[in-house]
Amino acid sequence: MTSNLSHHIPAASLWSTPTFIAFLITVFLAFGSAQVLRSRRTDKALNTSKMVPPIRVAIIGLSANAVTDWASRAHLPYFLSPAGRSRYQIVALCNSDVASAKRSIKMFNLPPETRAYGSPEDLAADPDVQLVVCSTRVDKHFNTTLPSVKAGKDVLVEWPLAENVGKARELAEEAKKAGGRTLVGLQGWYIPTTLKLKEIIASGRIAVSDGLKYFAQRKVGGNFVTIGFGHVWDWVQNVVGDVQNIQSRLQIQRPELNVIDSYTGRVSEIIKSDVPDLIALTGTLPGSEHIVEGATFSMKFRRARAFQGEPALVWTIYGEKGEIRLTAAVDTMLQVSQLADVTIEIDDFARHRVERVDFRWEKYTELPLLSRSYASIYEAYAKGETGKYGDFDYAVRRHAQLDGLLDSWDASKKAAADSASSNGRPAHEELRGISYVGGAPMDTCCRIKL
Repeated sequence: MTSNLSHHIPAASLWSTPTFIAFLITVFLAFGSAQVLRSRRTDKALNTSKMVPPIRVAIIGLSANAVTDWASRAHLPYFLSPAGRSRYQIVALCNSDVASAKRSIKMFNLPPETRAYGSPEDLAADPDVQLVVCSTRVDKHFNTTLPSVKAGKDVLVEWPLAENVGKARELAEEAKKAGGRTLVGLQGWYIPTTLKLKEIIASGRIAVSDGLKYFAQRKVGGNFVTIGFGHVWDWVQNVVGDVQNIQSRLQIQRPELNVIDSYTGRVSEIIKSDVPDLIALTGTLPGSEHIVEGATFSMKFRRARAFQGEPALVWTIYGEKGEIRLTAAVDTMLQVSQLADVTIEIDDFARHRVERVDFRWEKYTELPLLSRSYASIYEAYAKGETGKYGDFDYAVRRHAQLDGLLDSWDASKKAAADSASSNGRPAHEELRGISYVGGAPMDTCCRIKL
């Protein structure tokens, strides 16, 4: 039920512009007997009053060839800010070759003594590097970080951690053996909407619940499911807990994609996608301080335009005393959104009125938008607050969930093909249509019902 409207993603850099995904999430929270919320837990802040030397950082993938790449837009601004300089020092870059790394050092005005590396192994052998930050294409994550992980260095890798759960698990296991700390770039934890929703649920307002071209290539690991869906999937669960007992249906509704050249605006080739563009699932939520065991979670996510006039994202959390509704007009990738089109409302059942909730960036407003969440991650890492950011083990859990969805889809396709073959009928073909890669942000839409 996706539309036949054009979808566009820049061919040269599929994530150079935000992905727009129309998305509806409904967490239905039905209640038994009246329940009282416990007081909100507070985390003890670590004592960071002692002056410590800055953490020495190496960045993999800070490219001089693309000034707007993710490393320069999301990571570098914090490291070069007063707050970042007080805790961190960039001492090395690692790119595809030494010459490229040297160009980046000059391009981004890093100190001339910054070391340039052309191989992950050479970087891993540098005893002066404490933290390695990897911001490359997903299918490069494993090979570029494994040497540093084995060397016992602390390592931050962008999400997805690797192109599949097997390699993600290997990275996590090697990190445990070597003893280094690990971080994953799931920055949605720190966006104002996530923090505000967690605050509302914890406050008791609604009571406790009971009830890129390679973007079309699954093998690369960075695609619609793992990135477009995966980031939203993560910050939703950061608010309500890990979804369990998942039942899902996936489908490719628009398998053919026109790759449009970013410079000429013309179609350069037609490719066939092997990545699902429709995800429908249901599950249950685990019991917690604010959610009763077995609350129902329902979600539908598709790559297609939202119905005309409807918001891109709607998320409702239904409680005994009220209901929360988050809406976003055009963009579900809230971790890279200006949030100007995002609203949070509470329907108070007793007062029969709807209240609009204010939220805003409270910290690091002097930094560019894309760098603010990473600032929170790097600050938590520097303070030793390990529970406040995702690590490799956490990433493996998310990879396992996503791989589980895809494995279930593979199994259902095989079963359908076997059944058709045994009955002498042709296997069912996916719905066909034309969508586009290149030019403008891609539209995607999702609906979720109880």
